[in-house]
Parts: sequence; structure tokens; C-alpha cells
Amino acid sequence: MLTGCVRSLESLGWGPFFQSQLQSQLGSLSGTSEVARVVEEHKRYHVVTTLQGSLLARINGKLRHGADSRANLPSVGDFVVIDARVDDGTATITRVLDRRSKLSRKEPGTEDEQVLCANVDVALVVHGLDVDPNLRRLERFLAIAARGGVKPVVVLTKTDLQTPARVAEVCSQVQGLSSSVPVVPVNAPNDLGIAEIRSFLGAGRTAVVVGPSGAGKSTLLNRLAGDELLPVSDVRAWDSKGRHTTTSRTLFTLADGALLIDTPGIREIEPWDAAPGVDEVFDDVRGLANACRFRDCTHQKEPDCAVRAAVDSGALPRGRYDGFSKLHAEARAQSEKQSPWLKPRRS
Repeated sequence: MLTGCVRSLESLGWGPFFQSQLQSQLGSLSGTSEVARVVEEHKRYHVVTTLQGSLLARINGKLRHGADSRANLPSVGDFVVIDARVDDGTATITRVLDRRSKLSRKEPGTEDEQVLCANVDVALVVHGLDVDPNLRRLERFLAIAARGGVKPVVVLTKTDLQTPARVAEVCSQVQGLSSSVPVVPVNAPNDLGIAEIRSFLGAGRTAVVVGPSGAGKSTLLNRLAGDELLPVSDVRAWDSKGRHTTTSRTLFTLADGALLIDTPGIREIEPWDAAPGVDEVFDDVRGLANACRFRDCTHQKEPDCAVRAAVDSGALPRGRYDGFSKLHAEARAQSEKQSPWLKPRRS
């Protein structure tokens, strides 16, 4: 839950983007209405924080039934308008303010968008060095961050389990995914890399920690907080998989005023509407594509494809090309499903 003293809306991450909505769309708040930020999300209720403290909140019927999809309902990090009942510590969420950024994916087993968190500045994408680097999964995290307007930072944890030479090798491999994305090796128990991670945070800025179970997300958050905010479980020795210590998304406020969202482990990460994010993450492929014969080249079977030629010559790694092709195909399929021209008409 939110910790520390909330002195102002700005300390919750509030800024002109949200203030302008309040003025243009809602006018001034009156009566029991006030602004809050969602700090926990559960199936039947949310926990929101205001300047007066934390409240248990439920979504009102008009908002719930008027939403086009679950993605338009409150998520952790959202700023919302509530009707508060201070006497019993509860509230009703009546409106969700427009988001300035988000992390979202296609919800596993459905064709729906799932918003993981909203109004985030930085995504700390955590990967443990107790296993070989999964570059394809990292590409997916970078793509959803780029699409959602969030700055990604790759955090390689558990460096004590590898030799310095191996750590340097993996850092180089991950850096090859995008020259603009910082890659930080970390050994949280010894504070190695923690100061560099803190340089991406700051008072009123919101970061989210994402990655698979057992990668060291909770350990990292505890070290950044300087306190045991979350329990930490050992990974299974036989497959290095975690035991899902975190079961819900929660926003914490650290002692220095930084805001940090912890998330359950994520293994399935199919991007939602991620075509722009794919292009940004694969800027090397995009650069090669400028030399393709056809402007709309899919880099699959077209003649005179500069991308495939680079793969054949070894200039572009085969794995990198395969990752791009799969993500690009998924993004294209999602775009087609979402197109109103392709949806069946109701009779």
C-alpha cells in the first residue's frame, strides 16, 4: 500500500496533463467529490489514496456499464474522481481521467486489452542472470513500453551468480536490442547498481517493476525502499522459476518521494496494438527496410528485401529477425481485429 506522507497531489504524480482535464471536462469538484490515485487493484474493489488518506473504493454502475472494455476501467496508477465517505473509509469511483502513459498487453486467453498499470514514467524490466537471457521476451517488454509512452530500463539482477566476463557479455547482448535503452547490472543484496537505478526515479515520478516470477523484482523494490515492503521467496532450484510472491499490483511511495509499482510475475507478454512500439524497438530493422524494393515490404517473401538480405549475409542476426517477424505479425493481426471495417455488423 502507499507508504509515507502525502503532502500534495503533485507528490502522487499529479501534473498539468491531469489538471487540464479537471478544468475542461469536469469544472470544479464539489461536495464529497475529490481526486484520488489508484494504488491497489483487486477483483471486487480498489484501494485509492487522497490527501486525506486511503479508502476502499468500488466502481459505480454508470462507469462500469458505460466502459467499452475492461481497459477503460481503473487500473493501478490511474487518477480517478471519487465520491468519498470518510466516516466509513469507503468511496465510489465515478470517473477515470485520461492516461498520459500505460503498460498493456493482450490478456491471456482472450482478445481483450489488459492494462497492467497507468501513468508511468519508467519501466524497470527485470531479468535474472540465474538463467540464460531471454532476448525475445525482453524485446516484447520493450515494445509495450515504447507503445505506451514509458521509458524502459533493463535491470539484470543476480550478477553474483555469474562471472564478470559473463555479466559483461549478457549486458552487451541486451544492449544490442536497442542502443537507447539503459542496461543496468544489479546485485541488490550488495547494493551493486542500486544508485544507478535510483537515478531514473525521483519524487513524484512513477516507475513500475515488471518481469517473470523469480527474477528478483521484490528484492529490488525492497532495496530501493530501504525496507522490507514485500516478502521474498526462493526460486525453485530445478527450473529457476519463482513462486509468485507478489499476487496483485500495488503502488508504493518510497522515503524519497519516488512512486514504485510492483507487479506479479509475467511470462506471457503478447503486445496490444504494439506496431509503433515494434518499430521503435527494432530501429535496426527499420533502418534496413528503407532499402527494400517495396515501401510496404513485410520482409517475408518479397523480392529485393534488404532485411532478408542482411540476415543472409549475417549483418542482422537470425534471432533478431525472427523476433521482429513474430512481433510484427502479432501487431498486424491485433490491428486487423481492432479495425471497425473488419468487425462483423450486428443484425
